[in-house]
Amino acid sequence: MVYKIILRLKDKTGTVKVEYECRNLQNFDHSITMPVTTFGLPEDYLEKAIITKADGNTGKLAFTWVIKDEDTSPFTVMTDWNDLWPSSSIDPAPHNQDNTLTTYYSRKIRTVADDGYQSYSLLTADGQMIALGELFEKRGFTGEERHEIILRNTSASPNYDIYNQAGLIGRFGFQKAGTDPVTWNATFEFQLGDVVDSTS
Repeated sequence: MVYKIILRLKDKTGTVKVEYECRNLQNFDHSITMPVTTFGLPEDYLEKAIITKADGNTGKLAFTWVIKDEDTSPFTVMTDWNDLWPSSSIDPAPHNQDNTLTTYYSRKIRTVADDGYQSYSLLTADGQMIALGELFEKRGFTGEERHEIILRNTSASPNYDIYNQAGLIGRFGFQKAGTDPVTWNATFEFQLGDVVDSTS
């Protein structure tokens, strides 16, 4: 079977602003924590212990994949920084360059000649890594970003989703060894739940 992760950045209305396909899935780990409290009874065996559940459940997932050069763009939805920039920010958007499904303009990295913001091909591993790192970083409590993760079986006909959850990315990382080809190993950790911020 062939699985891929679909990673989405949404606004508070549910509109998808960015969508990326993690095509080379390595690992997917979904866990649910259901805290319980156990009271052991004096002078009795363990089966007489009293178990109560008063706290709510929480969920988390982590997944890894290999970012590599692609023939077709793994970005299926892309939005300009002008439209992604939070209205609550006192600073203006860094630029008004048009991002496309194959070209991304960094919000912070300037060209070597310092004559504008660097553009990257989203068909390359480097371009994907930079775009993911900048686009999926939540700015703060005043930002309206929400994230969605979908695990899809693409070998079935028709395709079907195994997993679809909303929440926020709490951590991501990109690793590369000096001997690696032009690839990046990506890790994303995702907290599941209903996002509450100042725009809710």
